[in-house]
Amino acid sequence: MKMTGFIVVLLAWHAGWAQDNLGIAGSTRAPVNTVLINPSSIADSRAFIDLNLSGFGVFVRNDFAFLPGGSLNFARLTDTAEPSYNRSNAPNHAYTDVLVHGPSVTLNVRQHAFGLYTGVRTVADGRGVPESLGYYITEGLQYREQMGVNHVVSDLRANGLGWAEAGLSYATIVRRGAGSLTQVGATLKRLFGIAGAGIRLDEWNYMVLDSSRMETYTLRGEYGFNDPAWNSGRGFGADIGVTFKKTARSVGNYTPFSTCTDSSYRYRIGFSLLDIGAVAFRGPFYRNEFNETEQSEWENYQGSTIEDASGLDSLLTSNFDLVRQNADESKFRMALPTGMSVQFDYHLGRNFYLHSVLMAGLPRKNRLGVQRATYLAVVPRYEIRRFEVSLPLSLYEFSHPQIGAMVRLNSIIIGSDNLAWFFGQDIYGADIYVNVKYTVFRHWKCRKPRAARNTVRGKSGKMVPCPSW
Repeated sequence: MKMTGFIVVLLAWHAGWAQDNLGIAGSTRAPVNTVLINPSSIADSRAFIDLNLSGFGVFVRNDFAFLPGGSLNFARLTDTAEPSYNRSNAPNHAYTDVLVHGPSVTLNVRQHAFGLYTGVRTVADGRGVPESLGYYITEGLQYREQMGVNHVVSDLRANGLGWAEAGLSYATIVRRGAGSLTQVGATLKRLFGIAGAGIRLDEWNYMVLDSSRMETYTLRGEYGFNDPAWNSGRGFGADIGVTFKKTARSVGNYTPFSTCTDSSYRYRIGFSLLDIGAVAFRGPFYRNEFNETEQSEWENYQGSTIEDASGLDSLLTSNFDLVRQNADESKFRMALPTGMSVQFDYHLGRNFYLHSVLMAGLPRKNRLGVQRATYLAVVPRYEIRRFEVSLPLSLYEFSHPQIGAMVRLNSIIIGSDNLAWFFGQDIYGADIYVNVKYTVFRHWKCRKPRAARNTVRGKSGKMVPCPSW
């Protein structure tokens, strides 16, 4: 087993939650989806009850390996071209985010909203892979052009985390003024760890001598991983958010779904902190911190094999004396992909909106844990009760443009944030998300006989209009 093979596994061990589902993230009629990017958004949703039956999302992106534009043949997938490699982007990074969106629901009760969320997630992230290591990943340690050459790897991070989570959400309107609303919300999640693996290399000074020997001169960093198993770790996570709306008219007496008025807005601004928390794994797990400057040699690295996680730990500690000296199995924790997000949504009129999102992943410099991807997105959309379409435009890691599309038909959502294959561009990743839901858009009191379907009895016994949207 090659040392670089371990890094490759961390970058690719997941098959590949689509990155925040940008096409639906700004919707006013999909609270079971928007709660994932800002929990305060559900307090004044235009969906009275939103029930997610099932859903999934896959997002994978890197800046190293790609399929040339036009080479993807859906009719003959077995004839797809071999990947090419862009080594000029070094140091390289890769990111994978998967969500299996389980049964979930949101419900509005006057100015309050409640939610229940379930899901299974896997996230992997790798950063700081230098050009020399990129050659070893693709060619193996037997790559002769780099034999006998001293290499230094610094600030390399590769982490993967898989877990299930169940969350409770609450949001409310805390302020209603002459022309504005302020909403706050939070989600508290219980985490059940499945698998975690991570490596942090602050400095690795090494040389591949020949086809069977590699010498390491300096090795500083940390690694840790567990034997994958259901509920092999526990933890807590949290999302918090706030939303400010500049409304089109006075909302001093506004209560969602209760009167003929509604909170149609000119614009809204949201701020949220997502995935605050960590998973603490129980044994068996394997963890080491190392900070050594002595020489160590790994002989016959190509003949090394492993069969399970404990075999990998034994392989590393038996072939790297530097690693063995500082074994630490007292605890193994991996941080969630924490992110800070700002959202802005402008109502252009006639059911057209312009949504924008800035997401900043918080780095994990001195601890194991997944770093969330950073991006800037602008999403024009058209939205009515039974239909919605959007065109997300995003700048992944502020340097890689992406274009996608999303369609909502009543309560069925399908979308992608990256359709590079459709436009014949080089394919550095893929993305798709689907949700099957059942949504009640009107309060149950509005379900009257046909002649009075758009009315509801007020406290005086008179019939008053229900919200028209």
